[in-house]
Amino acid sequence: MAEVKCTIHGLQQRTFVCQHIAQGLVDRKRVGFFWTSDDPENPRPDAWCSACQSRVEATDGEWVDAALKHLEPKILCGACYDFAKAFHMGEDPRS
Repeated sequence: MAEVKCTIHGLQQRTFVCQHIAQGLVDRKRVGFFWTSDDPENPRPDAWCSACQSRVEATDGEWVDAALKHLEPKILCGACYDFAKAFHMGEDPRS
């Protein structure tokens, strides 16, 4: 798995999330958290928010047109991904 160097967590697994998940961490606004099950070996699969989930459902599960346009994937380190997943699923990851 590819790695990325995070300024907070150091060398970590590189992960991809939609722009809304990343921005939700900045804004402290929960946006939901969905992920692919295409790669069961990956503990941190690509993830997207509730709005992106609605868009991809409208395209029969394909990342095309509006679904792809609004996704704008961002890179998070593995630890930031874990934090984002907990936060956007309603947990308090700081406790």
